[in-house]
Order: sequence, then C-alpha cells, then structure tokens
Amino acid sequence: MVRYGGLAVWLMVGVPLLIDHAAAADRMTGWAVAFVTFGVVLALHDNLTARERVAARALEVACVVAVVLLLCNGFEGALLVLIAMQLARDETRRTALIWIGVQTLLLFAAISFHWTPRAALMLAPPYLGFQLLVFFLVESVGNEREARNEIARNNAELRAMAQLLADSSRLAERLRIARDLHDSAGHHLGALSLHLEAALQRSDPSARQSIATARALASSLLIDIRAMVAETASQEGVDLEEALRTLVADVPRPRVHLSVSEGLRVDDPERGHVVVRCAQEIVTNAAKHSKAENLWISVAESMDGVLRIEARDDGAGVDSLIEGFGLRGMRSRVESLGGELRIATSAGSGFGLTALVPQSGSR
Repeated sequence: MVRYGGLAVWLMVGVPLLIDHAAAADRMTGWAVAFVTFGVVLALHDNLTARERVAARALEVACVVAVVLLLCNGFEGALLVLIAMQLARDETRRTALIWIGVQTLLLFAAISFHWTPRAALMLAPPYLGFQLLVFFLVESVGNEREARNEIARNNAELRAMAQLLADSSRLAERLRIARDLHDSAGHHLGALSLHLEAALQRSDPSARQSIATARALASSLLIDIRAMVAETASQEGVDLEEALRTLVADVPRPRVHLSVSEGLRVDDPERGHVVVRCAQEIVTNAAKHSKAENLWISVAESMDGVLRIEARDDGAGVDSLIEGFGLRGMRSRVESLGGELRIATSAGSGFGLTALVPQSGSR
C-alpha cells in the first residue's frame, strides 16, 4: 500500500507543475531534484533497516519542504500523508504523532514563506487531518493483521502440542500393553516350561519327544515376547520433527525455514514440550518484535546427546536487549532441564538464539 499507492500519489502531486512549468529553470531544476529524491526514498522504504528508515523519513520531510519553498502548488501536503502511512508501520503511536505534528509545522512554515501565513493556515490543518486519518487507519489495519497472525500462531502451537501429547500417549499405551503381556504371558509360559521339564523327567520314553518339543516351543515363545517388549521400549519417545513442522507450517509471517534432524525423537515428553515451546517463542519474537521477513531454525542432536536449537532472523535487532516475559520464560524452561540459553543481537544484524537442552536416551 505504501509503495504502489504512495508512488501513484507522488506522481499525481507533480502533475500540475509538469503541465504548467513556467517557473525559472533553476527553480524547476531544484524542485525536480527534491521531488525525484522523495520518490526514490519512498520506493526504497521497505528495503531499509529501522535506523535507516528514520533517516529516510527525515530526508523525505526535507524534500517536501524544499518543493514547497521552490514551487508550491498547494498539494505537497499529500506527500506528508505518505510519511504518516510509514509511521503507522514503523513507530509507536506517541513517536508517530509527535513526528506528524513536527512535519505539519514545517509545512506551515514553508507555505508561509512561499505564500502567506493566511494561505498556510488554510492548507496545513486539512493536511494534518488527512495525516491523522491515514495514520489511525493504517495502524488499525496493522493491528488487525497482527491479531490474525497471533491466532494463526496460537493454532499452530495447539496443533503441535496436541500431536506431541497424542504421540506420547500412544507410545505409553503401547509400552503398557507390551509390559502387561510380558508380565502375564511371560509368567505363565515360564511356569509351563518348568512343568514340562518335570514331566520330561517322569515320562516314559515314547512321550519324551513330544514333551521336549512342547518345552522348546514354550521357551521360544517366551523369548519372542521378551524381544517384542524390548523393541517396544526402544521405540519409546515422541516424534519431535513432526511436531515442529506442524508448528511452523501455517505461520504467515515471518517465513520460517526449518531444519530438523530426520527422525529426531526425545525420550522425555517434558523435553519435547520445552523444545516446541522454545520454537514457538522464537517465531513469536521474530513476528512481533524484530519485524523479520525470514527466520531460520535448526534443531539437531549433538554427539553427547544434547539437543541444540539455533535460530536467527533478518530483522532489525537491537544493541541493548531487555529480556521480556517470553524470553525469561524460555530461559527458565531450558535451565530447569540443565540446559543453557544464549542470545546474540545487534542493531541492523537481526536476532540470534541458541538453546542447549540435554536429554538422555535420545536417538
């Protein structure tokens, strides 16, 4: 909306002077430089970092003041409306309203200098109203979009947790059945083998071959049952890879690039829950705070059995990080399992995080 609609408004503001270019050549040249500079900065806005956007908006305001001072046609205030749209996306409400007030005063001063204070008094207030209208409209649209994204992230988290719980419950039930089978059938088969051994000692020669065969079959069946129980126990654990892919599948923004060791499972559901929670908090922070477009997450198991979660995004980053409730909760979960959380960020270089979660029996 800012880029394409804004460029259309920018072009329309310049049309009156392009049609009637009776001004002196030096003034026309200066106006053209300022006008084109505003358009270029407007087009590049989305590709700039947060700090660069502040400088770019200041340059845009300077360009508006310049075109008003050189060749005022009365429509330049529409360019300030475009800046108000940018402010709704990039700044807090308080900062944005102060900025809008300052740039409106600069517009008033420039029109007063070029024409008269009376003309400025007639033009500046309406453009202030347009700026406020557009600012609150874009802000409300952004809030609604963020609310939809938050719902999508929460739904993805619920699906991932439900899958984790279902996987854990299913495997626990399989293990319970296998152990019950071992305890019940194994006991009886063991007793049967002992009775057959006793019968073999007391039977006549003609029956010994049949009794020996029955005893061998009972022993073989007992071995098979024990092998089945051992195999089921070895498969205990939850499928962490599938849960994480479910978590990030429908996240609208940022675009998540997930890398998980194939077939990664954890033997402790609590550890699986912590890993999924960490991934969810990483996605939420990237969407709400860093305003990143891309997020890379990798989860792998090291040789010493430690789950390593690494994440980085292409957001703004900060020089001084103050951990909020989400990051503190993540750190608490990881450290409660004997793990470690590391954070690396700086302005303009995005946000990076590494979580180490030890586990026993991982595969």
